[in-house]
Amino acid sequence: MSVERDALSQACVFPLPDTPASADSSDADRLRTLLRLAGLSQRAAARLLNVEERTMRQWCAGQGEPPTSVFRALNPRLTHSENLRRMVSSNEKTIEALQAGRITGLGCGHVPSDPQSVPMEVDHLRKRNEELRALVRLEEAFQRKQEAYFRLNGRWLPHGNGLPTDESISEVDAAEEEFRAAQEEVDRIMKEIRDGTR
Repeated sequence: MSVERDALSQACVFPLPDTPASADSSDADRLRTLLRLAGLSQRAAARLLNVEERTMRQWCAGQGEPPTSVFRALNPRLTHSENLRRMVSSNEKTIEALQAGRITGLGCGHVPSDPQSVPMEVDHLRKRNEELRALVRLEEAFQRKQEAYFRLNGRWLPHGNGLPTDESISEVDAAEEEFRAAQEEVDRIMKEIRDGTR
């Protein structure tokens, strides 16, 4: 199953707040809900997705079928994790440029930069990336846990045979353990921030 199909199924199976949970909801209903939740007009969404405004209007009116990539691009659950990853990547590039001397003059206004400003900024960006990676790990662990429980519940009657498999139980246990570890990491970072040691 492709990532785009997963995104569409998440938009359909795991309803967003104020989304009708009905399986009868159309692509147009889901698209309009995603636009409303994102605070985007049809015109702004068309620009964001690089499609004609007329095409977006037609999709929202139920004329034609939007590609799954549209749902993926507008799904806040997916775009949040992607944005966190982009921030980590951007910070890594900044760290590399700072260490290579391509970024200088971290002083304020006309004040020359302090010789310690580059190492301090690198340290700050590394800590920020640790925080962002912890959040991504927690989100991924939560999604894995949620999917494991959905699969386990699917084994019960009337949809399954009523007996969970050892594999589905093991996956729930592994997902729970991963989630606990990710939560502990976030808790440790939060404690450091509260204590002022970060």
